[in-house]
Amino acid sequence: MAVSQKVKKEYLALVGELNKHNDLYHNQDSPEITDQEYDQLFKRLLILEDEFPNIKTSNSPSERVGSGRVSDLKPFNHTIPMLSLDNAFDDMDLEDFEKRMSNKLKREESFSYSCEPKIDGIAICLVYQDGILTRAGTRGDGNTGEEVTHNVKTMKGIPLQLKKSKNYPYPQKIEIRGEIYVEKKDFINMNLKFKEEGQKVFANPRNFAAGSMRQLNPKVASSRPLKVFCHSLGYVDEKTFFDSQSSVIEAFQAWELPTCPEILLASNLEETKKAFSNIENKREKLVYEIDGVVVKVNEIKLQQELGFSSRAPRWAIARKFESEQAETKIKSISFQMGRTGALTPVANLEPVKVGGVTISNATLHNMDEIERLDIREQDYVFIKRAGDVIPKITSVIKEKRSGSEKKITLPSSCNVCKRKISYFEQNIPCLEVSLETEFLADCYGYDQFKESLKHFVSRNAMDIEGLGSKTIDALISNKFICSIDGLYSLNLNQLLSLEGFAEKSAKNLIESILKSKDTDLYRFIYSLGIKEIGLQTSKNIAKELGTLENIIETSYERFIQVEDIGEVAASNLVSFFGNKKYLKILENFQKLNLNLSNKISNNQEGHLQNKKIVITGTLSNYSRNELKENLEKMGAKVTSSVSKNSDYLISGSEPGSKFKKASELNIKIIDEDNLTSFLLNE
Repeated sequence: MAVSQKVKKEYLALVGELNKHNDLYHNQDSPEITDQEYDQLFKRLLILEDEFPNIKTSNSPSERVGSGRVSDLKPFNHTIPMLSLDNAFDDMDLEDFEKRMSNKLKREESFSYSCEPKIDGIAICLVYQDGILTRAGTRGDGNTGEEVTHNVKTMKGIPLQLKKSKNYPYPQKIEIRGEIYVEKKDFINMNLKFKEEGQKVFANPRNFAAGSMRQLNPKVASSRPLKVFCHSLGYVDEKTFFDSQSSVIEAFQAWELPTCPEILLASNLEETKKAFSNIENKREKLVYEIDGVVVKVNEIKLQQELGFSSRAPRWAIARKFESEQAETKIKSISFQMGRTGALTPVANLEPVKVGGVTISNATLHNMDEIERLDIREQDYVFIKRAGDVIPKITSVIKEKRSGSEKKITLPSSCNVCKRKISYFEQNIPCLEVSLETEFLADCYGYDQFKESLKHFVSRNAMDIEGLGSKTIDALISNKFICSIDGLYSLNLNQLLSLEGFAEKSAKNLIESILKSKDTDLYRFIYSLGIKEIGLQTSKNIAKELGTLENIIETSYERFIQVEDIGEVAASNLVSFFGNKKYLKILENFQKLNLNLSNKISNNQEGHLQNKKIVITGTLSNYSRNELKENLEKMGAKVTSSVSKNSDYLISGSEPGSKFKKASELNIKIIDEDNLTSFLLNE
């Protein structure tokens, strides 16, 4: 088929673009585009090469895997090419993958699969001779990589000698392939350390692992928390034969090579799809980054029969997750006011789908974040969902700026009511608002009241279930509530008039609101949102002063005697309880007959009174918050760290370093089996 100039021009541009990004990703550790964007460009290249076979050039990225070696490291030649994988972006791509294998075999075959998390790290090849680690190399271009034996030997997780096994005797020579990675928490901690020391900060865990392996000085790699999962074979001595991928993993485990614990076996393609979903659902709980699932034909005989294309094995494919990052445009930047009067910039975006969710706005946290990223209105940006939940702008695509972009300045006043920002900073807490005369929608005061109400109903405060952000917005915009005590005057008809409410859900919310009238005194104090008065301070106030009536009448001198209350907090308390506006709201609450219990009493007789207790590990019969609350009600003080002043350590399973420190300091340790007796003083 003849190739038009238009197609040829597009193809050559793709080749140049992909080769450029290959170099940035593999050799310079500074990628400019996301994996998803690269995959889409590569997919278009393959389509053109398939449709126009004569168009293919010798430097096409489809003929290569990664890029050549860099730095002064010695070359590492792979006995068997270390290829990359083709990608599947949805279930249909998986089905096409299986069809291609059947077509290659020219028969119908029942395939079973090994499904392995695709670790986001750097590929490594480990060479063992007579069970001794002799060499290690990176993938490079698939044929030649870089020798990094000196760095690999510093990794404690990689055995220098394989353990002998009766079931799996190791061959005379074997190449074991895997992925070197760094755990999420270690990556964050190392980057913080690098930043403090003025060193280069890495963009992601994969770049961190790659940069660590390319060091000439093994002491650098040794100082970094690198780990490895071994997952497949390269060259194997002819005398040794594995019958399945699962037997390969079993042999690795017998030899004490690290393997991924999340590998799943699937007897057919439908089970493979379920395995993919299973791993995807675990993704955020894993301690390491993954960007998909590697699907391999489990039977080695079929792998050998299917063989390889020039760039990838025909018997394996990478089923990729939906992109967590996408490109979009900032239409405008608005500011939202929190309950404390602080302004938070919010980017209003052209809607874009990220991880299966359409995103239309993203918080920018503060002006420091805007300045750090140099964000402007009309900018094109990359956005991701942090933890697959919170939309976050990661970078600005400055190459796309046209000159029409506008810099952002912090407002000095509200555009609606014209009040200065300092007014709202002093208007804390904002517990009521006259919607007809004082504030209008889009006014900062309107936002401030919403946020105060959200705090009032939150879990640690009045704990009203079913009253989420959207419902609060609807209640205020429909003028059903103009003060926090008005929440208790809501009726069924008002709720039924709101979108999303049926009779059952409306009754449940009314019931939840009424239930909150029976609560702890400290929760009520905390719910008011008094400046500088957090949850622990609220507990201390309740413990010392006993009743709401006593608290209202308390003087500055008495407040300052309460534990953790300083001059500023004492002044804020006196100001709040001396304000006629707030006293009227408290009077309204008292008319509602709130039952404010005070189980955190100043009881001097309890066996845990004033005892300092630390909790560590996982408890099967108690939640951490529940246990902490019970201990505090008994007069104990629960602290976060072990010291010589600690009285007890309550230890669940997998306790960590606190257990060790408590043992060293001879602090009494209470395990979960004895916890109930400890609490009952039996």
